[in-house]
Amino acid sequence: MDGILSAIKQLIQTATDFFQRALKAIEDFFKWAQDAFDYFWDLLPVLPEYVFHRLVSGIVKFFQWLPVPEFFTQAGNAFQAIPPSVVYFANAFQIGPGVTMVLGAYLLRFILRRIPIIG
Repeated sequence: MDGILSAIKQLIQTATDFFQRALKAIEDFFKWAQDAFDYFWDLLPVLPEYVFHRLVSGIVKFFQWLPVPEFFTQAGNAFQAIPPSVVYFANAFQIGPGVTMVLGAYLLRFILRRIPIIG
């Protein structure tokens, strides 16, 4: 009789240990899933900034890769032939920054017109 009771007690102890280990494994899995979700949730605000940084860096590297056209250096030499009186009034009326703004606006308009959704 004692042998049967000890066998049943050992069987119950084995089943209890099994279920405790199974519950511990399930608890560990859900802890891991919660940690993974928290990591993803923390990554979510940073991800657009990372993608934007990579995209802008790629665009900058592309434009740095492009060679400078020869007429840019020729235009610099042509501006040296302008008389000093014209240069004085051009500086007084801020023609240089104005032309830069207008050309930048035209360039931005050109680029935006190429984007299918916006242009």
